Amino acid sequence: MKRLIVGIISFSAVINLSYGENAKELFKKYGCEGCHSDYGIIAGPAFYMVKEKYMKKFNGDEEALRKYLYNTIRKGSQGKWFDFLNMKMPSHPQIKEDEMKVIIDYIVNLKPPKKEKGEQSPK
Repeated sequence: MKRLIVGIISFSAVINLSYGENAKELFKKYGCEGCHSDYGIIAGPAFYMVKEKYMKKFNGDEEALRKYLYNTIRKGSQGKWFDFLNMKMPSHPQIKEDEMKVIIDYIVNLKPPKKEKGEQSPK
């Protein structure tokens, strides 16, 4: 029984470590990295900014955030961020359902950025 539990925990750890890498591969495959990164602004908002903004908008409802991300990625978006750029996020109907789950899981599970030594939290 102990071996089974340890095996399941080990397998879960491998899956959890590798899904981030798979998401990064998907970001590259579908061109997401051209406009987005985890924490910094490129041409579009950082994935963490999106997560935070819409978690607040949906009062912490993760399922609502997932639906929002799904629809935005699938159908595209414009005018929600950085009006001065007037950029449009294209639709991505070609992303497979299992890939979409990996992408959304990655964004939803992003942790806050690490603080540099001596950096203080914003007030």
